[in-house]
Amino acid sequence: MALPNPIQVAGKHNAVYELYYKHIDPKETGGIEAMVAAKFLKKSGLSDVVLSRIWDLSDPSGKGYLDKSGFYVSLKLVALAQAGQTINMANIFTETQNPPKV
Repeated sequence: MALPNPIQVAGKHNAVYELYYKHIDPKETGGIEAMVAAKFLKKSGLSDVVLSRIWDLSDPSGKGYLDKSGFYVSLKLVALAQAGQTINMANIFTETQNPPKV
């Protein structure tokens, strides 16, 4: 399953998503290892159960790493969870008032 375009996912918060992406993948390798991504997303304060669900949706083919699209999806799902909204792909284009806090 192909993930949506990163810019469409980020919406009005694209600049923030891009800063997070450059922070976590400064060499622009295109792949963020699971442990690196997990450590970063853990800063969101969300439970491990919620973060596990976010990971499953962000890495639907089970590659074990996130590309840029997957990372942006994970950030959007974090923002949705932090806003008290349902985390699923049906809500991926829903604008959030605030960007994810990680």
